[in-house]
Amino acid sequence: MRVMKSLAAVSLMLVAACSSEPTAPAAVSDVDQLSVDLASQFADTRGGAVDKAGIGGVEFPDSLKLSAEQRAQIEALHAAFEKANAADLAALKAIEGEVRAAIKAGQSREDVAKILAKAAPIHGRLMAAHAKLAADIWKVYTPAQQSWITSRRRADGGECRADAAKSLTAAQIEQIRVLKTRFTEAVKIHLETIKKVHEEARAARAAGASAEEIRKILARADAAMTAVQKAERELKAAILALLTEEQRNNRCLLRLLLG
Repeated sequence: MRVMKSLAAVSLMLVAACSSEPTAPAAVSDVDQLSVDLASQFADTRGGAVDKAGIGGVEFPDSLKLSAEQRAQIEALHAAFEKANAADLAALKAIEGEVRAAIKAGQSREDVAKILAKAAPIHGRLMAAHAKLAADIWKVYTPAQQSWITSRRRADGGECRADAAKSLTAAQIEQIRVLKTRFTEAVKIHLETIKKVHEEARAARAAGASAEEIRKILARADAAMTAVQKAERELKAAILALLTEEQRNNRCLLRLLLG
């Protein structure tokens, strides 16, 4: 939940600014601020529409769960994306901060739109880079995993709308934010272990190690993988416990929060 927060927030604000009437530059409302917060908290896609499983593969059934190597490859792709686009990501984050400050100060939509105009070219570059990231992650999945994701998307009737989180209360948003922050902190060391093991396996393969030797190296990540999966299940259960029955029946909302 790192790469796309600023991009998602600014994307939503750019749309709002472009759709505003050019006349009557009223001050940005609390509703607009909440929409920005929702985008920032929940629109992190971890690789776009194709990366529903995320690093831990929480949505995949056990028969299709991600291998240690796949987890490490996906994490490496995200790390490379962040490194290659660090300047643009920082600039976008700064613009997001300017927008939030302008909203808090009660500035008009027109003033906010002027700030957002600076983000347009940055946003375009990052969207292109993100599309490549999504395509690269898709290649990491096995044909069976790809088929499973594709079938789920068809069953859901296509992509979910970005406003699926509108039913969440401010209290729920804050509680979920805290849960996800704790989750990120809890699995950090395990993800680092998985990445390290993958690097060792890759080096061994390059040095001519046998398949059995590589499998033994990868097995060192088993405990970390189990810990991540357990943490993901606990996070999912904790988030579901915060939702009303109606919200739990909203498939798009669940995909947005748990995907």
